[in-house]
Amino acid sequence: MSIFKDVKEDAVQNEETKDDLFTVVSEEEQDDVDLELLDSLMEDDSLVAPEEDEATEEEPAEEPVAEAPAETAAAPAERHADIEGVTVITKGTTINGSIISDCSLDVMGTINGDIECLGKLTISGKVTGNAMAAEVFVNTDRLEGNITSEGCVKIGLGTVIIGDIVASSGVIAGAVKGEIDIKGPVVIDSTAIIKGNVKAKSVQMNNGAVLEGFCSLAYASVEIDNIFE
Repeated sequence: MSIFKDVKEDAVQNEETKDDLFTVVSEEEQDDVDLELLDSLMEDDSLVAPEEDEATEEEPAEEPVAEAPAETAAAPAERHADIEGVTVITKGTTINGSIISDCSLDVMGTINGDIECLGKLTISGKVTGNAMAAEVFVNTDRLEGNITSEGCVKIGLGTVIIGDIVASSGVIAGAVKGEIDIKGPVVIDSTAIIKGNVKAKSVQMNNGAVLEGFCSLAYASVEIDNIFE
């Protein structure tokens, strides 16, 4: 009986061992199936998550700020130089007609016509006509025409002007026959001879100057009439 009992127990134990092995094999097969499924999923590109480098668009590199070329940077200076340039009417040249210049003008020849320039006008030749400029310096024998300046007017020694003068300031050492209207100060030198009225903000008349006309400080900051009320 004991022999049969032992044989039966061995058979039962062997059966349990088979079940355990079946269970283990089944689990391994299941794992293999899962791994195969996972591998198949990983091989599918549509299910693979994009790598971070590919998913993120590359930011464009910052373009270096190009420095302005020297020509561009110098352009305003060049334009200013052009305006401050000087056009010269040489001695022996005669121009019959008006002249308009965007720069300064130096007249050493003869001009029969009006002159207009944006810069400084220097007249040492002969001009018959009106002159208008930012600044006017006349050092010639005779000029017949009106003079208008946005800045200063200088009439040199020995110069004769037949015409009116309008400016912001002035220095007169020559002879003027006409009205003088100066918004600022005017200096009448000892060699000056003026036949006409002078209107200015302030007048300095040196000893020896000759003025035949009225002198009015119409542009002065003092209200003269209020003083005597």
